[in-house]
Amino acid sequence: MSEPRITQVLPELVREGVISAEQAERIRARYAGDAERSGNRMLLVFAILGSLLVGLGIILIIAHNWDDLSRSVRTAIAFVPVLLGQGLVVYGLWKKPGVLAWREGSAVVLACSVCACVSLIAQIHHIGGDLQGYLFTCSLLILPLLYVPGSFSVALGYLALITWYAWLVRFESFGGGVRPWYFIGLLVAALPYYLRQSQENGTGASFWWLSLFMALSVGVGSQYFYVDWEQPHVLGLMALAGAFTLVPWLHHGKELHTWPWVLVGGATLLITFFVFSFRPVWENLDHSDRTDWPLIAAYMAAGSIAYGWSLRVRKPFERWPYPEGWWLFVLCFGTGLYSPALAAILVNIALLVLGVFTVKHGIEANSLKRMNLGLTILSVTILMRFFDSDLSFVVRGLVFIAIGCGFLYMNMRLVRQRNDQRHAA
Repeated sequence: MSEPRITQVLPELVREGVISAEQAERIRARYAGDAERSGNRMLLVFAILGSLLVGLGIILIIAHNWDDLSRSVRTAIAFVPVLLGQGLVVYGLWKKPGVLAWREGSAVVLACSVCACVSLIAQIHHIGGDLQGYLFTCSLLILPLLYVPGSFSVALGYLALITWYAWLVRFESFGGGVRPWYFIGLLVAALPYYLRQSQENGTGASFWWLSLFMALSVGVGSQYFYVDWEQPHVLGLMALAGAFTLVPWLHHGKELHTWPWVLVGGATLLITFFVFSFRPVWENLDHSDRTDWPLIAAYMAAGSIAYGWSLRVRKPFERWPYPEGWWLFVLCFGTGLYSPALAAILVNIALLVLGVFTVKHGIEANSLKRMNLGLTILSVTILMRFFDSDLSFVVRGLVFIAIGCGFLYMNMRLVRQRNDQRHAA
């Protein structure tokens, strides 16, 4: 990693008397640490890529001569990459215990080798099976790598595998309608690793990605346990989405990169609100099938408990309004059972409330991203009404102009506010 530019001019600043030698040394130590961390991240990336390329190269070489080998030789060769990966993991733990690149690279090699070995053994000995069984077996075999050596890369792959496995069980099983109960155990098995990472590396970029994969796996997997999807099932979806947006409050006072939970939950809430802002969706509402209502009630109870618990450290509509969006949707859903038109109106009002509060929080937090998100919610809500109203192109054009002017004005106002605060400081 090249030396930062600021450290290159330190000797000149010391000679001119701008800073002292002690200050120069502290600055050099500060930026040298940043350079070292950046270099370690690059080493980690190349270690993982290099390990994958080496593994693929070995597989291609063996595959070229595969048909000429006897069954016993092919069986032995299938285990060679696994033994090699285990050797690299042991060497990394023994000789390089503090080197992240060794830990991640060796774990990725071993995980890929295990998956390849399972496939090869099944092919060599003509062992029957399906894809979901293969994914389940591979998930169980690579699970220990989350803890020894403790690989972040393997953890992401593991979460992707078990979510894919749950999808296959739910939608591609013989006869259909089978629920992926084993998915719960596989997900719970990864929970201690996630909690340990939150304590050891909760502010790192790797934990941000781990939180994203965990949120997606929990959110998507939770929807695989319904017998069939109907409009009432969205109550459970919204309850869990609201609970996701409260995850940062579970560690109130401790800074962790759990924002992906809010991202997944907030996006789910907003998309659902946008879909249900149209009257025909409410007119087709069918709540006669009560097969899945116990599960829907369980999800609603989880969302309600999470919201009630959060009130100990959070005020309603504080920081972001999405947890309250869950209750707004419950109100709209109850209304939709009797008046679809009024329910659609209430959903649009709820979207306007969410947008206004998001803009308000963005201005208070001096955040352009949050403010523009609120403006986007308001704009999309208004623009979607073009689809169920007969307005002339002139009126629609004027609305577009008004929305564009609103974006420009609010952004210029917030930038000017930032400049005033900077000058006042």
